[in-house]
Amino acid sequence: MSLLGNKCNWYGRVKVIVLAVMSLVLSGYAFAKLDGAIFTTTPSGEIVNENVRYESKQEVFLDGGPGPNAPGSAAALPEGFYYFQVTNPSGKCLLSSIDSDAGVNGGSCYESVKGKGGPKNAVTFSAEPLECRLFYFDGEDGIQFQNPTYTVSQKIKGQWVDVEVPCSHMLGSEYIAENGGELSEGDTIQLFPFANTPNSGGVYKAWVATEQSVIDACGGEEYVSDGATGELCNHFFGFVPRFSKTDNFKVRLGDRDVPVTYDIALRSFHDKNLNCQYDPEGDELIKNWDFGVIDPLKIRNVFRTTNSEAFPITFSVLEQELAAWSVDQFMWFAQQNGVTPLNANYSHFATFAELRDYAPLHNDGSLRLDFVSPLACDQGQGVQVISRDTGEQTDDGFIPSNFADPVPGTKGEDPAPVLVASFGSVGIADITVCKVFDSNRNGVKDSGEHNIANWPVVLTVPKSVPLPDNINIDDTPVLWTKLVNIFGNDIAGMYNRTISKQTGSDGCVRFRALVPNIRGDLASYVLQEQLSQAQGWVNTSPHTVTFDVRSVLSYVNELPVIDGEVYKRDDGLTGGGFEFNNTCELIVNFDTKGYWHNKNGLSELTEADRVYVNGLAPYSSASAYFGSGDEPFDGLFSDNSPVSAAFSGDGVIWEAGTWQSEVSQFLVDNNGDAETHLHKEQLAQQLLAFLFNTRHRPDNSGLSGDVTLQVNGNWVSLSSLIDEAITVWLSNDVADIVAMSELLDGFNNNDALVVIPSTYSDCYAPFPE
Repeated sequence: MSLLGNKCNWYGRVKVIVLAVMSLVLSGYAFAKLDGAIFTTTPSGEIVNENVRYESKQEVFLDGGPGPNAPGSAAALPEGFYYFQVTNPSGKCLLSSIDSDAGVNGGSCYESVKGKGGPKNAVTFSAEPLECRLFYFDGEDGIQFQNPTYTVSQKIKGQWVDVEVPCSHMLGSEYIAENGGELSEGDTIQLFPFANTPNSGGVYKAWVATEQSVIDACGGEEYVSDGATGELCNHFFGFVPRFSKTDNFKVRLGDRDVPVTYDIALRSFHDKNLNCQYDPEGDELIKNWDFGVIDPLKIRNVFRTTNSEAFPITFSVLEQELAAWSVDQFMWFAQQNGVTPLNANYSHFATFAELRDYAPLHNDGSLRLDFVSPLACDQGQGVQVISRDTGEQTDDGFIPSNFADPVPGTKGEDPAPVLVASFGSVGIADITVCKVFDSNRNGVKDSGEHNIANWPVVLTVPKSVPLPDNINIDDTPVLWTKLVNIFGNDIAGMYNRTISKQTGSDGCVRFRALVPNIRGDLASYVLQEQLSQAQGWVNTSPHTVTFDVRSVLSYVNELPVIDGEVYKRDDGLTGGGFEFNNTCELIVNFDTKGYWHNKNGLSELTEADRVYVNGLAPYSSASAYFGSGDEPFDGLFSDNSPVSAAFSGDGVIWEAGTWQSEVSQFLVDNNGDAETHLHKEQLAQQLLAFLFNTRHRPDNSGLSGDVTLQVNGNWVSLSSLIDEAITVWLSNDVADIVAMSELLDGFNNNDALVVIPSTYSDCYAPFPE
């Protein structure tokens, strides 16, 4: 989106000022760092690139970005009122001029450059009033110049009179209407008129600052009106770097001068072999990579690399080569530095940063300065290991003149860059490990299966990864603090090359920043779950997986992504998602129908058991085969006479007229005339004992209906088995009735029945305290 869109409807200066003042009061806007970005461009808004040298000053326009070639992190300016100006790169000379003085060399510095290729008789210079350089931007695509004219006092026929003088700036749409062309996005603002830069390389600096910051720097509103130019204001003609955005640009010098250049190129490389230096045989040049450049005024601009090693993006330090500059690719530490993250896929680290003499082929240029790196292979201790540092900036900056001098060129041609600043980056991988309760025991996570929290998982980092053996609060406190600043609590210390973590409340755990294992013997990472020694826990998939990590450069919508890729997994799967599948087995001691007929069994039964079984088909109404009572179990016959007491041998085990005595009588009924009744009583008896077992084993809380039991080689849920038994009882298929009765009898006689819970909370604690 462009800073400068099509002309908007004007709602009135007073109304917008009131809104703007309210915004300033509420947000402290005038005292906060200015967000957003600006770029110089052609009238149509097609170019955002300092490498371009404009053919004429009239064709230099202002675009707030992000335009079609703007860096990915660029953002439009906030809504508000702004002033703009043009100076030389150092900001010493004001170049914004009245139309008639646009040919003066040096602008407000005309006296020091008089006769240097420009008008030799220039004895004065009139800067353009600030009023002509004030505009309103609505934060999206609306732009409005605030003052089409300014007032000056002139002596006419011996008398001083106020004369309205038109301002000379045009919108890009107006310029195109007169000269042809087409807007690529929103509208743009013409910077002309401005005087010739004193910079011998033809370099200019465009500024945009908040209206209020200029008013404050000038001492009040009366000092920015009535023809005031800013020359009497503080800072840079009223523009305060903190509240300003800038962009350098170049205009062709023609034949009037031999150009002098002090450009610094920017290159980014994919250091995929992690040797912390550029290797022409393997490392890849990265296009569309964004760098921040902080100039001596502490103003930061963002530049995007090209796809050519021989024609890189550059920035000019001419006039400011004696001062400190800094290059950065802030991502992990962007927030700490108060900037928007660059190249922010958060899957890479810088491995080296260096300053070289420029050459079309990178390594042909002599190394001038090697900056501290975040993944430096050797920090001067002779140990080939990675030592994490911020590494996203060229330390405290560098002074270009310490390494080279400006370079003269040939008339009509631009000299090559003088130095090149380069960064290398390598991809890092994140993996996610989930612990699955594999209730159906098939070795994979299926729909409805849940993860297990608080399960220990260990990652072993091989020697092929160039890291210290120990990275933790005790052994590497400074480094550890930096890692915590990046990853927060989502990181665990490494002790003797092992990292131990536990799955979280969601049953998963993440291991961050896995560096490629590309050194020495190329040994693999080893990921393993801790095995539980508690009763019944078993694995349904391997508990150890090995894998490798490599760095991969790709492009998404033309933007680079450097990522760590997990590959060569020995479990045959791909990607960075891992699952360890476990289940538990409960060993349950079921009892026979004879046990439940006796006093001990009957003593375990509750009223809830009676209500439950009486609601099931085999027991909800009187059957033809039960002579000692009649269903449902209530201790009474249908004529309300009591059921006899239950006996075991000669002893009474439960009193007459109780539902327990009726249950006892039912369980030991002699099954007379079984053929006539299709063996249904035997099935009803075994099912009743089975139901009591499931409701009171392994303890009185019983088993949930979702637990599974093995039936003929298949794992079947308890509720499904009960439903099937009732369905069979309701049928007249004798074979099925007999088979189901025998199946349940087998379960009831099993004192070590394997039952698989549906949820791990039903299992024994895997790691009891």
